[in-house]
Amino acid sequence: MVLRFRRTMKIAPGVRLNLTKKGISARIGPRGAGITTGTSGTTVSAGIPGTGLHASKKIKSATKQRNARITATREPRTGKTGGLGFLGWIGAVFWTVLLVWGLRKLFG
Repeated sequence: MVLRFRRTMKIAPGVRLNLTKKGISARIGPRGAGITTGTSGTTVSAGIPGTGLHASKKIKSATKQRNARITATREPRTGKTGGLGFLGWIGAVFWTVLLVWGLRKLFG
Protein backbone atom coordinates (compact mmCIF):
# COMPACT_ATOMS: atom_id res chain seq x y z
CA MET A 1 0.00 0.00 0.00
CA VAL A 2 1.33 3.40 -0.99
CA LEU A 3 0.64 6.45 1.13
CA ARG A 4 0.75 9.80 -0.59
CA PHE A 5 0.61 13.21 1.01
CA ARG A 6 -0.02 16.49 -0.76
CA ARG A 7 -1.32 19.77 0.57
CA THR A 8 -1.79 22.83 -1.65
CA MET A 9 -2.22 26.32 -0.22
CA LYS A 10 -3.16 29.40 -2.20
CA ILE A 11 -0.81 32.19 -1.12
CA ALA A 12 -1.98 34.91 -3.53
CA PRO A 13 -3.78 35.02 -6.87
CA GLY A 14 -1.68 32.88 -9.22
CA VAL A 15 0.69 31.66 -6.47
CA ARG A 16 0.36 28.27 -4.79
CA LEU A 17 2.53 26.44 -2.28
CA ASN A 18 2.56 22.62 -2.44
CA LEU A 19 3.66 20.47 0.50
CA THR A 20 4.47 16.78 -0.12
CA LYS A 21 6.48 14.01 1.51
CA LYS A 22 9.45 14.95 -0.72
CA GLY A 23 9.43 18.63 0.19
CA ILE A 24 8.01 22.02 -0.71
CA SER A 25 7.39 23.48 -4.16
CA ALA A 26 5.88 26.72 -5.39
CA ARG A 27 3.81 27.32 -8.51
CA ILE A 28 3.44 30.71 -10.13
CA GLY A 29 0.96 31.31 -12.93
CA PRO A 30 -2.72 31.31 -13.86
CA ARG A 31 -4.90 28.21 -14.13
CA GLY A 32 -3.64 26.10 -17.01
CA ALA A 33 -0.09 27.49 -17.16
CA GLY A 34 2.80 28.20 -14.87
CA ILE A 35 6.27 27.64 -13.54
CA THR A 36 6.88 25.25 -10.67
CA THR A 37 10.09 25.31 -8.66
CA GLY A 38 10.90 22.93 -5.85
CA THR A 39 13.07 20.09 -4.57
CA SER A 40 13.12 18.22 -7.90
CA GLY A 41 13.96 21.25 -10.04
CA THR A 42 12.04 23.74 -12.20
CA THR A 43 9.23 22.82 -14.59
CA VAL A 44 7.25 24.93 -17.07
CA SER A 45 3.79 23.66 -17.97
CA ALA A 46 0.75 24.69 -19.97
CA GLY A 47 -2.61 23.15 -20.69
CA ILE A 48 -6.19 23.82 -21.70
CA PRO A 49 -8.36 23.62 -18.55
CA GLY A 50 -11.16 21.09 -18.73
CA THR A 51 -9.83 19.24 -21.79
CA GLY A 52 -7.12 17.04 -20.32
CA LEU A 53 -4.58 18.43 -22.80
CA HIS A 54 -1.41 19.34 -20.96
CA ALA A 55 2.30 19.68 -21.72
CA SER A 56 5.21 20.19 -19.37
CA LYS A 57 8.97 20.46 -19.68
CA LYS A 58 11.59 20.26 -16.98
CA ILE A 59 13.99 23.12 -17.60
CA LYS A 60 16.33 22.52 -14.69
CA SER A 61 16.58 19.38 -12.63
CA ALA A 62 17.89 19.40 -9.08
CA THR A 63 20.73 16.99 -9.92
CA LYS A 64 21.97 19.19 -12.78
CA GLN A 65 21.99 22.20 -10.47
CA ARG A 66 23.99 20.25 -7.88
CA ASN A 67 26.46 18.98 -10.52
CA ALA A 68 26.90 22.49 -11.90
CA ARG A 69 27.80 23.76 -8.42
CA ILE A 70 30.33 20.95 -7.94
CA THR A 71 31.90 21.67 -11.35
CA ALA A 72 32.06 25.40 -10.59
CA THR A 73 33.92 24.75 -7.34
CA ARG A 74 36.35 22.31 -8.99
CA GLU A 75 37.27 24.59 -11.90
CA PRO A 76 37.95 28.06 -10.48
CA ARG A 77 40.50 28.90 -13.21
CA THR A 78 37.80 29.21 -15.92
CA GLY A 79 36.51 32.45 -14.43
CA LYS A 80 32.91 31.19 -14.31
CA THR A 81 31.17 31.75 -11.00
CA GLY A 82 28.32 29.22 -11.42
CA GLY A 83 25.67 31.75 -10.34
CA LEU A 84 21.98 31.15 -9.88
CA GLY A 85 20.84 32.06 -13.38
CA PHE A 86 17.58 33.81 -14.22
CA LEU A 87 15.17 31.16 -12.90
CA GLY A 88 17.27 30.65 -9.79
CA TRP A 89 16.91 34.34 -9.00
CA ILE A 90 13.15 34.14 -9.56
CA GLY A 91 13.01 31.27 -7.06
CA ALA A 92 15.19 33.13 -4.56
CA VAL A 93 13.06 36.27 -4.80
CA PHE A 94 9.87 34.22 -4.53
CA TRP A 95 11.00 32.37 -1.38
CA THR A 96 12.18 35.64 0.19
CA VAL A 97 8.82 37.32 -0.51
CA LEU A 98 7.01 34.24 0.78
CA LEU A 99 9.07 34.25 4.00
CA VAL A 100 8.46 37.96 4.61
CA TRP A 101 4.74 37.54 3.88
CA GLY A 102 4.50 34.59 6.27
CA LEU A 103 6.32 36.42 9.07
CA ARG A 104 4.10 39.50 8.64
CA LYS A 105 1.01 37.27 8.70
CA LEU A 106 2.27 35.48 11.82
CA PHE A 107 3.48 38.47 13.82
CA GLY A 108 1.71 41.38 12.23
